[in-house]
Amino acid sequence: MGFSAAQLVFFSVLALLLVNVHAEPTSLGFVSIDCGLSGRPYVDEITNISYVSDDAYIATGEKHEISSEYKNLALYRSGLSLRSFPSGGRNCYAVAAAARGRSKYLVRAWFMHGDYDGGGGSLASTPVRFDLYIGLAFWFEMTVSDAATTYAFEAITVAAAGGSSPLSVCLVDTGHGTPFVSSLEVRPMSSDMYLDAVANQSLGLFTRGNMGASYFLRSVDHDLFVSNSYYSGQ
Repeated sequence: MGFSAAQLVFFSVLALLLVNVHAEPTSLGFVSIDCGLSGRPYVDEITNISYVSDDAYIATGEKHEISSEYKNLALYRSGLSLRSFPSGGRNCYAVAAAARGRSKYLVRAWFMHGDYDGGGGSLASTPVRFDLYIGLAFWFEMTVSDAATTYAFEAITVAAAGGSSPLSVCLVDTGHGTPFVSSLEVRPMSSDMYLDAVANQSLGLFTRGNMGASYFLRSVDHDLFVSNSYYSGQ
């Protein structure tokens, strides 16, 4: 199941998908994780999404905060901290189990380097590169070449064994710098959405557009998907 941009683009237009982000993970399976967070759970002031620490989802890695000079460049509060993985070739988050019988999920990962390790100045010439996996399936090769940029990647995937096992998101060290992640978000989806996403094939986000608008939109209380284009991978 990996993702290949060379494969056929799958395009879908949704009039409106509203996802309640205040439900508890144990009731609907919504998970919003601020990786590296040391404090209490909080509600983001911009998106109104509730975030928790990643302590309950992973036992490896190191917590960091981004450099103070980059903090005003973070898109969201979850970009202020991160968890890095200087040891262990493969480190995985067990992010979600099946919610009310659902096994299809939207998985979103965010990354902001923010010069957390003092090496941000060399990223342009020597980018940090590592691989992302969903379970055992390759997802994306992450390349970080700018400490001030927030990177985001998204996929729609079907959990193995019909959702009876936790869904895992893994960062794999490929020898090109230390893997890290700023936040992870998981949303269960109805099985009749994005039918091209099946057990042996996931969909990776190719592009998203807010049609008719002139501004970036991530609405308060909801994740709003107006036009989505996904590509398939095997």
